[in-house]
Order: sequence, then structure tokens, then C-alpha cells
Amino acid sequence: MLTQTPPGFPLTLHNKPYPGTSPTRPEVSQTGRTALVCGASTGIGRAIARNFCAAKAARVIITARRPDVLASTVKELAAAHPDTEVIGKVSDVLDLKAAASLWDGLHAEGTNVDVLVWNAVGHPELKPLIEQGSERLWQDFENNLHCPLYFVNRFYHQPNHNSQKHFLFVSTQDIHNWGSAPQMPGYQLVKSACTATMQQIARDIPAEDMQMLSFHPSTVFTEAAKMAGYDENTLPWVDENVPGQFAVWAASSEAKFLHGRFVWATWDVNELTSGDIRKKIDEDPWFLKVGVKGL
Repeated sequence: MLTQTPPGFPLTLHNKPYPGTSPTRPEVSQTGRTALVCGASTGIGRAIARNFCAAKAARVIITARRPDVLASTVKELAAAHPDTEVIGKVSDVLDLKAAASLWDGLHAEGTNVDVLVWNAVGHPELKPLIEQGSERLWQDFENNLHCPLYFVNRFYHQPNHNSQKHFLFVSTQDIHNWGSAPQMPGYQLVKSACTATMQQIARDIPAEDMQMLSFHPSTVFTEAAKMAGYDENTLPWVDENVPGQFAVWAASSEAKFLHGRFVWATWDVNELTSGDIRKKIDEDPWFLKVGVKGL
């Protein structure tokens, strides 16, 4: 698993929160917005929700499957950020019927979502693809491609929502570093497919309508990491608020130039927005996008 900047990317890496992505910066304010964070009761999702609260979002809606854990997170965030309405929705967003019920309920309440963060993931089988069987692998595609695609469609086509929207997809460095997690080949495959799908959607939708960005949250020690067999000493883990703060920055006008692209949450955004990397982004429409290496 990569913990250093890939070759060719002379960018500073951050493992702790830093001023460039601070949610209190006026330039990244989420004032007046409603953010929906899917998969947000723990770990990276909770950190993302926390930082949208810190950025003065009017309302932060978080989803999770476990009612007790969700209630605890809602209580924690609401107490720390009394000016933001924090709402918990018990929902299995990897179930399309539950997903439809969630969106139908938001519409019935008159709630328009301005920022959608897809952080949910269906846990992969820890076997080679050929040993999993086609049905098990296809379930990964249902969970990690079909479901987020459904959410993007419902998000984009919200009735009575004509202002700009922001969609963030929590992807993984595994889409370009295929040797990083050989025990989870299905995870790499579906994350790559979903990142490419969001990239293709962004080709047809201007950032002024729906700004879209995929990012690697970095190596955060989460419940999923534990399930994959890692422990506190396996890697130099990154503070969860690094991707948490980055998500807020990514939902601001400062990140417009990254529409449809994939980046790391740990890259220094001040360096990313200027210098040689920014020049490559401006000159090459396929830079930092899914494709075939070498072509």
C-alpha cells in the first residue's frame, strides 16, 4: 500500500490537518447547504460529516445501518456544532429499495441536498476472483457501482433543485496501485469501475451544474482496515480529519479545476492548485483520470 506520493508527483503529503483545507476558511464555507454523507457513523465518513458541520453547513444528514452507533454519532456532532442541524437516517444504502425510500423521504420532507458524499462500501471477498464465483463478484458491482450510481441519479434529478450541486466519491489509491491490496481483487476492480463511471458522468455535466471529484482518503485506521487484517502498527496511519477536511475543500469553488478527476486527500491543495501539476491538469483533459497506463 502506498504511503508516499507516487513518482512524478512532487507534492507535499499531509498526515495531520493543515490550514489549506481548514473548514473554517471563508472560501470553503458550506453556509446554507445541506450535505448528505452516506456511511458516516464511524471513521472517514464521520470525519467528513464533522468537518461539514465545522464549515457551517445548515444541515448534515448522515446514514448508517446500525441505529445505536448512528445515534451516538449524531449526538456527538450536534453537541459540538449546535448551529448545524445534524440528522441521522438509518438506512442500508447498499440496498436499492432502502435507497429509494431514503430519497423519497427526503423529497416528501421538502429536503434538497446540495452536497452528496458517497463513502459507503460493500466489503469484498478476500479471495482471488476466479475462486469467488461470478455471483459473489457481481454483488460487489451491485454494492459499489450500481448503488452509488443510483444515488448520483437521484441527487442530480432532485425536483425543485436548480442550484449547483457537489458530488464526492471516496475512491482508493488501489485503482492505480494494483499491487497494494492483492487480498482484495474485487475491491480494486469495482472501485476502478465506479471511479471511471463518475469520470464519464462528469464529461457530460459542467461543474457549474454538478461538480464531481473522486479521491483517495489515504490510509486511515478504520473498522474496514481492521476487517482487512490491519492493526495500529501496520502502517503510518493518517489522521481521519485529513480526508474529512479535504472533502469540504473539494466541495468548494477552489476545487472546480478538478472536476471529473481523481486525487489524493493528503496532497497539499495549495501546491495542487499551482505549479507544474496544475499546468498538467489545465493542459491535459485526461490527466488524473482512469485509463490504460502507457497509452
